[in-house]
Amino acid sequence: MDEATFHIEAKEKLETRYNEALPAFSATLNILNDMIYAGAHEKGLSVTVRHRVKEFSSWHAKFLRNISLGKDKKPLAITDILGIRIICPFLEEIEAISNMLQELFQITEYEVKGAEYPYQYFGYESVHFLIVLPEDTYSSDSPILDFLNPLVCEIQVRTILQEAWAEVEHELVYKSEFSPLDEPLKRKLAALNANLTLSDIMFQEIRAYQRELNSALNQRRKDFYDCISQNPQKDRESESRAPEKNQPPSIIQETIDTLLLRGLLAHNENHYSEAIEIYSTILLRKINNDIRAVILVHRGMAYFSSNLQDAALEDFNQAIELNPGQTKARYYRAVHARVNGNLSDALSDIEECIKAEPYNIEFITARAETLAAAGKLQSAIEDCRIVLKLAPDFKPALKLLHSLETS
Repeated sequence: MDEATFHIEAKEKLETRYNEALPAFSATLNILNDMIYAGAHEKGLSVTVRHRVKEFSSWHAKFLRNISLGKDKKPLAITDILGIRIICPFLEEIEAISNMLQELFQITEYEVKGAEYPYQYFGYESVHFLIVLPEDTYSSDSPILDFLNPLVCEIQVRTILQEAWAEVEHELVYKSEFSPLDEPLKRKLAALNANLTLSDIMFQEIRAYQRELNSALNQRRKDFYDCISQNPQKDRESESRAPEKNQPPSIIQETIDTLLLRGLLAHNENHYSEAIEIYSTILLRKINNDIRAVILVHRGMAYFSSNLQDAALEDFNQAIELNPGQTKARYYRAVHARVNGNLSDALSDIEECIKAEPYNIEFITARAETLAAAGKLQSAIEDCRIVLKLAPDFKPALKLLHSLETS
């Protein structure tokens, strides 16, 4: 009896052994899953991890194919019995996940599947790894040793959209008795693939923009806080002129998002007149009240930093009128009031902010500063201690508490 015939006859026995090994396969995959999730959490990556054990029927068919290739072919050299798929929201995270996998595991193969196809092809790329199983993911007498040779697991890394395409493509192409051969259908699939690819790219660009915008916002808040903490009454900039009335065409044609980012960057570089001009341009647009309130807050802060106190207060007041729930506008109005010596008004506004957001450490610190300015030192100290319970490393509260306790 030749080898191929022998293994065909042994199918039932092989299936029994394979099924008996399934719990061990799953246990190994669960350990790998935990390792990947822990690594992703450490890197700050948001991922979904799925795993599967190859079905016996698929494994057996591949097993027989390997045998048919010749006796020199190792019949059990099937590398995708264990499969893990890591799914992430954005393209940039694929590289970060790939780097993480290289830190966690020994990589024996790396391939970008689909990259070799021409642009007309309707397949979709994904990154594939073959990793060596760490020794602590299986026992020395595990039944998986009868089937895994070499001891490897396949890991695929895809975006959410790549995963969606792969699932649909699998149903339409690989599981169907009819594989799309006609050119019109191929073109439709290629167009769908192109749309998904473009969507991935656009999502990535939007995320990059949001990151840049958030960075600019955070820097502007930090600079503003530093400004009022170090010397709230100083002249903040010699240029205190009103914004230009005539806007250049390039500014008028830009989107609100682009203008806002430009305004924030100018603001962060202490080019307050330029920032005020850009914010004013946005306010000329047809925008809803919530957005208008946000822009008024930004412009009010730029006015404040330019020592245009009346203009700043007017913007903060308008923002609150448009959106009474806008705590940031009320917070900055409280800062304005405190800096200008109106401690009662400052405390009233900051109490409203804390009522809306009881655990906001900026708001509680602002109340502590206001109480300290009013001579209520013990209450200010108590507020600082509340903040430091919530955020032990919050520098403004640490600095204020040290100042109060040593005064």
